[in-house]
Amino acid sequence: MVSSIEFSYKTFSRASPSSRTKLDIRELGIQFGCVRLIPFVKKGLSLYKDRFLASLPSSKQASADFTRPVFTAVVFYLCAKKHKLKIDKVRLIEVCGTSESEFSCVSTSMKDLCHDVFEISSEKKDPKEVKGNRAFKLQASKENGESWL
Repeated sequence: MVSSIEFSYKTFSRASPSSRTKLDIRELGIQFGCVRLIPFVKKGLSLYKDRFLASLPSSKQASADFTRPVFTAVVFYLCAKKHKLKIDKVRLIEVCGTSESEFSCVSTSMKDLCHDVFEISSEKKDPKEVKGNRAFKLQASKENGESWL
């Protein structure tokens, strides 16, 4: 089984020269109407680069290339999802000139390495459970003589 880090590393070496054009974060923000994401995207990309390089053996670190547009596009997409903004993923993939599979692979790698930054909670809480927890906390605070509200 190939880890997402190994698979992402393989995508570095397969890049065609046409996919090496730079994708500007600011232009993406303007094009997709999410200018407020720009600082988050910059920070997320920097963090991913640092963690990805740290996970590679020193012999492969020099050949890592983060200038490919797919990295910027994936960070932009994950930041938008984190901030609950709607982004047209198909259009974003077209803009960055990559494939759906490569986009997905890089996305998985970013989520694995930077789960604390990019992970979007997909688990929805049951309102009854939340209400039940509130009642439990209220009951516990009454037993301890504390004011909860």
